[in-house]
Amino acid sequence: MSDDFDAIVGDIDDELDLTLYADAAELAEEVTVQILAAIEKGLKLKSQFHLVLTGGTLGVQISEALVNEFNADSDGFAGLHIWWSDERFVPADSVERNAFPFHKTVTNTKIVIHEALASDVAKSIDEAVSDYDLALENVDIDLNVLGLGPDGHVASLFPGIADIDDHRKVFAITDSPKPPAVRVSFTMSLINSAAEVWIVAAGESKADAVTKIIEGDLSIPASYVRGNSHTRLIVDTEAFFSE
Repeated sequence: MSDDFDAIVGDIDDELDLTLYADAAELAEEVTVQILAAIEKGLKLKSQFHLVLTGGTLGVQISEALVNEFNADSDGFAGLHIWWSDERFVPADSVERNAFPFHKTVTNTKIVIHEALASDVAKSIDEAVSDYDLALENVDIDLNVLGLGPDGHVASLFPGIADIDDHRKVFAITDSPKPPAVRVSFTMSLINSAAEVWIVAAGESKADAVTKIIEGDLSIPASYVRGNSHTRLIVDTEAFFSE
């Protein structure tokens, strides 16, 4: 981890906006509403809005709720682009894909969905990385919603193997400690380029990582997350209150 991180971004405690909800269900519901509000506001201000989503239990719940909202308003959301901060290099129809809730389910043709190439489409993980990297060229991310692993990882940036100072946009992981081993992931540089970054976490298993983020413990990648204009940590009571 970079020793000069504090010197670069300042005191992490002063810049972190903490929101607490009763449980995971309330969190997912409220975050979905807030994402929709952010999209609506963003599209009114400019012609495009780039939203980055995540996987995991919470990520899937939020994604499924968003798909329902998008499909219910077939004339809305023109200019919305959907991305994922990491993706598993498995077949396109695999439920392991973070993009799976959006895969062939969105009937709203106004929305542009950017899935990383799957293992049955790309010849190699390097091709998938190159394709995603090219698609992200000149893209300004408005909102990146990140999940949080119990070990403090975000996207596929795992403790001990994540290069926080990597200035590329995306890169290949071939030895992820959490299967599947092969993935495409945003770098911390690209994550932090977003205007807003929201970290969402629910459940007792996330409590240790949440505490480390709040305390500015730089032993985990999640503590390095810092949006361009706004950074939020959105948790439920189980993830916030640890024994």
